Amino acid sequence: MAKTGAVRLALLGAGARGELNLGWLARKHPEEMCFVAVAERDAERRDKFVQDFGVAKENAFEDWEKLLDRPPVADALVIALPCRLHYPATLAALRAGYHVLLEKPMAHSAGESAHLARVAQEQGRVLAIALQCRYNRIYSEVKAALDAGRIGRVMNIDCAENIGYWHFIMSYVRGMHSYSPTSHSFLLAKGIHDTDLLNWFAGSRATRVSSFGRLSFFTEDNAPPGAPKRCTDGCPVQETCEFDAVKQYLRPGRPSIPLSLFRGMSLRAVLDYCSQPRFRTLASTVVRDISEPSVMKALQEGPHGRCVFHSDNDVVDHQTVHIEYENEVTVSFSLSAFSLIWERTCNFHGTQGEIRTDDFSGHFETRTFNPARRRKRRIPYHGLFHGGGDEALLLEFAKAVRRGNSDGMLTRVENALESHLVGFAAEEARRSNAVVDMAAFRQRAQEAATALATASA
Repeated sequence: MAKTGAVRLALLGAGARGELNLGWLARKHPEEMCFVAVAERDAERRDKFVQDFGVAKENAFEDWEKLLDRPPVADALVIALPCRLHYPATLAALRAGYHVLLEKPMAHSAGESAHLARVAQEQGRVLAIALQCRYNRIYSEVKAALDAGRIGRVMNIDCAENIGYWHFIMSYVRGMHSYSPTSHSFLLAKGIHDTDLLNWFAGSRATRVSSFGRLSFFTEDNAPPGAPKRCTDGCPVQETCEFDAVKQYLRPGRPSIPLSLFRGMSLRAVLDYCSQPRFRTLASTVVRDISEPSVMKALQEGPHGRCVFHSDNDVVDHQTVHIEYENEVTVSFSLSAFSLIWERTCNFHGTQGEIRTDDFSGHFETRTFNPARRRKRRIPYHGLFHGGGDEALLLEFAKAVRRGNSDGMLTRVENALESHLVGFAAEEARRSNAVVDMAAFRQRAQEAATALATASA
């Protein structure tokens, strides 16, 4: 039962992100929010969500369109559907009168993204995007230090999204984001968090964008001699292959990472890790039943058992982006599959000093020029929920829904749209081998949004 005053949520898409991550966090705050409806094609997932969250059976739908065909069943929707459905589902939800928290990326094009922002404004609805890194404590403190002038005027930012080889092959080689026509580019599916943070840190709008990147390693050409299509089919290099699916999902069920790298984890992360068995294995992203027979069956039949060199992936495995801003800040951003852990590293160069951060490790270092001083400290990080940003975002969204507006939300659609435009421009730059002028790109996006509005009127 919904508590009095709690925002009533409906979830579209009860996969690992919607049910396990966001669902788990919502249940921690029953006085703020609760799920009262769900739309999910997979009957097992749908039934389990109904059971776990006490959803009335008449509010469980096999398709998001069927939920939206009904009079409103909740105050707001959380949309965690596959990327290709973000635009049509959000458009329909806004027009049906719902407030929406939408998983990134917003849509498949700059024009669609701009159109959603317009519709949210026209309908007077809250539209927030799950770019939760702005709510991470380490980045909140970076932003506060930059705004306070701790390192003088910011001149340059170096940012690297080191995604972790195990995460890349799970999501971008074998997983749902591996094929851009049905998902998105690597940059929009993952690096959108970084373009959003960089826009926020720079405190200005981008003027020019360039980018380079390729799929170079996870291809047929690099397959070991005799490697079969699946890791379960007797691969001759299985024992030594760091990308073996059986190793990744069953033995030991997670990548082997030195314990010293976990010293930056918050106590809350440790408690959450211990309290939920599914948090302790990557197999939970593949199957709900994490027993060995269930996981092995999925590896023998599904995409996650494929050899990483014999998959149908087409997204790049390394990319760089360069951005110039109106206030003359310059940015160098890299996105890479080739790292041991999933960690974003940032260097901020100012006229009076520097700031350096490693989020997973919790490192935060300030260096000043005069007097020459170095200060290091550790900011605990929640490795399960994007540094703790997921929880803060959900709570902020609930407050915005109660107010009926997104004023003050860091991830409101107006901010998120600009971050998406930079991402789409970077992909255009990479594909066309050109420098993209952002003023012209924004104009084209708005023209495309107008055409979409006209076509759907």
